[in-house]
Amino acid sequence: MKVEQLMSCNCNWGCPCSFNSPPTYGKCEAALAYRAVTGTYGGVVLDGLKWVLVAAWPAAIHLGNGRGLVYLDERAKGQKREALESLATSRTGPLAVYMSSMTKPPVVRTAKIEFKFGGKKSVFRAGSTVRVEFEPMRNPVTGEEHMLTGKLPTGLFTKSEDFYSAKKFRVDAGGFSFDYPGRNAILSTARWHGP
Repeated sequence: MKVEQLMSCNCNWGCPCSFNSPPTYGKCEAALAYRAVTGTYGGVVLDGLKWVLVAAWPAAIHLGNGRGLVYLDERAKGQKREALESLATSRTGPLAVYMSSMTKPPVVRTAKIEFKFGGKKSVFRAGSTVRVEFEPMRNPVTGEEHMLTGKLPTGLFTKSEDFYSAKKFRVDAGGFSFDYPGRNAILSTARWHGP
């Protein structure tokens, strides 16, 4: 499956997770959006479908005790919805690093999901409860745009990430409430393979 990912978290620019370091402020609060560009899961074609994961951990992700909320694309019906939910919440699939670090499976909801994969103008929303808008990082002295692409030859999800700033990063849903404008935002693509 070819996947596009947008994410924002409470860390400073250049999320420490990308560098195998602890979160900037000790805890991790994040929203991640995915679009299956092309591909299948369990034999079901998921082309174009999207989902959003809202998650929080009291410390680094690998230390566990996380909790999550998943929004599935409202356009996914029947077998497509079942396959999308399985992919988005699996403790053994591509997202197992998140799911296996949670104390219980994430709550699953359905929403209208907006997903614009557009570099510094990327946006994702899940209904009215999750809103993330990217903008460029800016040089603190000159105000000029700053761009960073990280190469990750041993990366877990992707081999390259483009780093941005979150113009808006607000979540207010299902026991999650945070607002972190000006913090980390990342864009990446990946190819997921599996049985």
